[in-house]
Amino acid sequence: MVGVIVADLWFGRQIQIATIKTVLSHIRNMFIGVRVGFRYRMRFAYAHFPVSVTVEDREVAIRNFLGEKYVRRVNVLGDTIAKRTENNVTKDELTLEGNDINDVSQTAAAIHGACLVKRKDIRKFLDGIYVSAKENIVEE
Repeated sequence: MVGVIVADLWFGRQIQIATIKTVLSHIRNMFIGVRVGFRYRMRFAYAHFPVSVTVEDREVAIRNFLGEKYVRRVNVLGDTIAKRTENNVTKDELTLEGNDINDVSQTAAAIHGACLVKRKDIRKFLDGIYVSAKENIVEE
């Protein structure tokens, strides 16, 4: 068989079978990442204070979140490319692209986690940066 990865496990327990399936999922994601890549689109949501996001080298800086002076900085993991979308295309959008889904999704999660509202009613304060789309870079 050419081009096929086969994993055999005889008389395996549940945890061993789960481990094999996890490894196969990682390998499948690597193939998809190299072939078409991964793109996460994140949108900024704010009610009163406009959120300012800048990409500097390997770091995303979030300013004026809920009107605070504190600058939140999030490192971009691995070979992930972070860039702002032009305002004439889509306003208030950040795009993360890369071949490794783990790095892209962890960067998106770190950006989202840096903008969580603390000590306020989250039903009222819906401000934050949220993942709006998960897609492939190259459309098949």
